[in-house]
Amino acid sequence: MEDVGKRICRSAHFDSIDSANKAFRIPDLFAELRFDLSSISIDHIPKLEFPEKLIFTCRAGSFSLHNRLNAYNLAIDMDVDYIDLDFEEDLDLLLNLKSKIALSNTQLILSQHNYESTPDFEKLNESIHKAFELGADIAKIITTANSITDLDNIYHLYEIFNDLIAFAMGDFGLESRAKILTLGAPFTYAAFSEEQKTASGQMDFRQTLELYQKIKKGML
Repeated sequence: MEDVGKRICRSAHFDSIDSANKAFRIPDLFAELRFDLSSISIDHIPKLEFPEKLIFTCRAGSFSLHNRLNAYNLAIDMDVDYIDLDFEEDLDLLLNLKSKIALSNTQLILSQHNYESTPDFEKLNESIHKAFELGADIAKIITTANSITDLDNIYHLYEIFNDLIAFAMGDFGLESRAKILTLGAPFTYAAFSEEQKTASGQMDFRQTLELYQKIKKGML
């Protein structure tokens, strides 16, 4: 019987290397380290104690391209399971890291985020094709849903693509964060805790798991 909890990635950020390592000792933990939101220095990355599975993400924010490149290089050197790059904003990073990723065990998530709306189906389709053409192992398309039609367009993508994570932020999109696990998404995202939410409509692990179970039972 599948343990769906292992397909819920808990996004987290920490104020120290010690607090990260303590949190990452949870058994069978699948986590995303939002390094860009954490107060951990780059030279402390080799001191990280990885959980069962880890996504390393460092968005631009206050980090320079040089520092982000150093951070990702260190994570790849440590055989992190995945790194996440934005394929619209991070093309320079991708170009610098591509050969190293190819020689590593690290898988590449190429993501796109729309914080205002959900593009039409044709544009969503084009974005996913672009991610895979750029070398993604997993394409990640995150939009903001303003209607049920937006969700239908997202769900329809799973009839066409494998290795896809696509869901919507906002109140309309809340259900999509769990439903995609029933449509073929390799995993979804949840907040590490109620206090660590990093996006609109994000639930914590327990809430995501409970919503998934309701959907599977036909209660929603």
